[in-house]
Parts: sequence; C-alpha cells; structure tokens
Amino acid sequence: MNIAIVCVAYNRTDSLKRLLTSLEQAYYATPATLIISIDKSNTDVVEQFADNYHWLHGEKRVARHEQNMGLRAHMLSLGSYFDEFDALIVLEDDITVASSFFSYAQQCVETYYGHGLIAGISLYSFNVNYQNHLPFTPAKSPYDVYFMNCAQSWGEVWMKPQWEDFMAWYKTHDGNFNMEHLPPCLNQWPKSSWLKYHTRYCIEMEKYFVFPYFSLSTNNADPGENFDQTDTLFQANMQATLQTEFRLPAVEECEVCYDGFFQSKFLGKYLGIAEEELCIDLFSDKPQCLFRHYVLSNRSLPYQVRQSFALQLRPIEMNIMLDRAGNELWLYDTTQPATPPKAVDGYQAFAYFYQKAFYKIRTMIGLSRSLVLLRKQIATKLKTLMTMLS
Repeated sequence: MNIAIVCVAYNRTDSLKRLLTSLEQAYYATPATLIISIDKSNTDVVEQFADNYHWLHGEKRVARHEQNMGLRAHMLSLGSYFDEFDALIVLEDDITVASSFFSYAQQCVETYYGHGLIAGISLYSFNVNYQNHLPFTPAKSPYDVYFMNCAQSWGEVWMKPQWEDFMAWYKTHDGNFNMEHLPPCLNQWPKSSWLKYHTRYCIEMEKYFVFPYFSLSTNNADPGENFDQTDTLFQANMQATLQTEFRLPAVEECEVCYDGFFQSKFLGKYLGIAEEELCIDLFSDKPQCLFRHYVLSNRSLPYQVRQSFALQLRPIEMNIMLDRAGNELWLYDTTQPATPPKAVDGYQAFAYFYQKAFYKIRTMIGLSRSLVLLRKQIATKLKTLMTMLS
C-alpha cells in the first residue's frame, strides 16, 4: 500500500516544528512521503520553514494554498491525494506521534483497507470521553485495538475506498446538526468543524474507526481553531517504546465495540438480550429517543427493573460482565412502567468516576471540606451529573 503522511499547517511554526521532530524520531521500515499542506494566513513564515525543512525518510512536498480555505475545507481538500496514494496519515500541527505510529498505520491499512464497516483508523486513544468529560477506559481484549462509531482527528488514517464512501455521503447532507440522535456536543460544534460530519457519518451509517488501546499520537491542544489556550485534558497515554507488530482482529472477531456515545455494544450476551433490543446508557447521557425494549442505565427511570448491578469495578462494563450485584446500575424493561428506583447518590457516582482525585483531596483536607471544594470547582459538571441521575 502506498501511504503518505500529510501535515496540516496554518500559522503555527513552533507547533509544526514539534510535530516534524516527532516524525523524524519515528521508525520507518520503508520510505515515507511527507506532504506539508499549508493554509493561507497573514504570514509566510510557516511556508518558509517548510520549504527549508529537510525530510530524512523519503520525499518531501510542500502544498501552499493561495487563498484561506478554513479548517473544514482545508481538511476535506486532502482527499485529492487519493489520486496518487492508497491511504493518508493525517496530522494537524498540534499533534505529536509515537515512534511506532507508521508501523501501526501500515498494518491497519493492510488489514482494514476497503472493509465496508471500517470508516478510518485512529492513532489516538481516548482516556477521556470528550462528550461528558468523564474518564473513559475501554474494555480490554486480546488484541491491540477496539472499534467505535466515532471519527477522530487527533492523528488518523484515511483509506481511499472508505474516504470515497464518506465523501459521497457528505455531498448529500447539509449542515443541519440539531438532531436528537446525535451527541449534544456534536450539534454545538462550529461550522468550521469537518470532524462532526465524519462522526455523524459513523453514527448514522454504523461505521467504525479502529482505535488503539495505547495511543500512537497525542493532542498538545495549542491555541488555535479549537482551543483558546493550552489544555492538557486530552493528553493521551502515548506508547513510550517501539512496537513493530500489532495484533489486529478481523472485523468479525472484534468483540469490544462502542457506539458514538462511548457506550459499549457488547453487553447483550452477558444479559441474555439481543443487542438490537438493548440500549446502553451507563453514563446517563443517552437521549431517550434512542431507548429500546431494554435500557441499562445508572439513572432512575420509571420502568420495571429486571436486574441491577453495582458501580464498583473498572471499566464500568465489568460490573455486568462479572455479574457484580448492587443497586447503582439498572436493567430496565421499558415496556413495563413502574416506580423508579432510588437514585444513585451523586457523590457516590462522582467518587467512582473520579476516585483518585476525590480520595487524594479527602485525605488532605477531610471529607466534608473536600466535598465543598469539589462542589465549587466542578459545579457545572456535578450539576449535569446530578440532573441526569435524578
């Protein structure tokens, strides 16, 4: 497969330097073409730097856009490189890659190229659910990857046939994102976002991105289009040492899959329920328009409880997989109205999701003062959580 690395730049020379330094230090079993695509800004220092930059691992090209395109148009324009390449590793300038990223990308492309259920490949691995800012830990399998109905832009791989399918969909859909079946934050992203289209495509068309358990890239969140100031919230647990062989399942063999809300899609067999009859709502933020015959949730709902579980084990799915009995997670039959169960205590749920920070503060200043401090510092998040649990 002929794979190119595309660095997307605008007006941040320091960011581009940092990205290129990490690319220089990576491992390449074969030469790699590097393309630096620069959108027009009010300065030409990035263009001058790119022109003078020497790439040691293959051919280097610099694409200079004469008119400002904006982020969405700039990103989508990269698809023109599929006239020459089978796959593109797309990196915005505030990304840093791990030494193994190219080996991972090559092997993923060889495994998933042209597969109808796969929309793309992520280099980045989430440790925070960006939709509710809760910690996210995917259930582990024997493989190095899992699947999710969620596109990704902090280091990703596009493959020609899958990209052509996405673009055919994109051309027939407008910018209307006020939709109940989508995560609320997706509806609120600005018009400049191209990622919200790719994510909506994955959700509506049941397409997956391939995600690594250990990240092959991280987001530095430099000030720019998406961030007003540097933020470390989405710094990934990036792989520190070199790995040249990856365990990649066939699509049919991958049991660990998540939907576009970071909710698991593999718990039906543990509950004796067909997946198409089950809605997973373990973070209490799934729109009720997506509820099915059965709902597994930790919010108090007016339906008959068929089974209940504890909120103790991590990742959260393990409470169901190991049948840990309790009264914090409920499996509801939505066809049977009933008195809602007693809601989970908000602080109990908060302590579960943020246990390390919670108990560190508690040890330092005592339980009562720590609760006051937590309430003040994260009032917005806690209010949202309490509302969902009520």
